[in-house]
Amino acid sequence: MASIDALKKELEVYERMREELLKKYRGKVVAIKDGKLVGVYDSEEEAFRDVVEKYGLIPVLIKRVTEKEKPEEIPSYTYGLLDVVLTE
Repeated sequence: MASIDALKKELEVYERMREELLKKYRGKVVAIKDGKLVGVYDSEEEAFRDVVEKYGLIPVLIKRVTEKEKPEEIPSYTYGLLDVVLTE
């Protein structure tokens, strides 16, 4: 669960930075690692590729900067077609 805790902390950092991020990067995708903004991108795919290339497969928050949060819908999760068990 360490990776989940790390992402929770990064999300808290995002929330604290949110107003500033909205002013500078509205609509862009940001990457936050170790409490710092480490990248700004046009797409989630671009952010993911860059983050993995730079840091490997470690917990890094990748999030689009928007005014209103909209829930992510992944049909296999939404309709119960895929069951996920989180383990450490």
